[in-house]
Amino acid sequence: MMYVSGFSEATMPMIMMLAGLGMVLGNMVSGKISTRFSPLRIAAITNFIIAAALLLIFFFAFQKTASLSLAFISCAGLFALSAPLQILLLQNAKGGEMLGAAGGQIAFNLGSAVGAWCGGMMLSAQLAFNYVALPAAVLSLSAMLSLICYSRLKSRPAFHFEAGATS
Repeated sequence: MMYVSGFSEATMPMIMMLAGLGMVLGNMVSGKISTRFSPLRIAAITNFIIAAALLLIFFFAFQKTASLSLAFISCAGLFALSAPLQILLLQNAKGGEMLGAAGGQIAFNLGSAVGAWCGGMMLSAQLAFNYVALPAAVLSLSAMLSLICYSRLKSRPAFHFEAGATS
């Protein structure tokens, strides 16, 4: 925000509050729409929105209004994504919910580490700060495509089987 968009250091607390508001509202909106849409659909669409926002950050980070709006959208998306993914995880961890929940936390932490590493590669390559958004967008699109593949696999009859049933 300071080096690309040109905000002063004094404005950073307000910007962080805006990002935090996005997090709160993203979580609330995700909860509200969870009664109308499946967790899979919410997660896939949210990943698309995050990826689009990240691509727009790459192109428009130099504009103050755009960078603020896109930061808000990105933060809202990140927190809107968490609950649907955790619900999906628990739905698919029947009998091993605790292990599934732990695995989900590991996956979130691993995703944060991989994202930071990819962003660091952009900076190590001496690219401008806005280039950090590109690998993040690719990772979000990859997550969305993974969810779509999962949805297709899940809808296949061979995916559904009864415990203890023989073929």
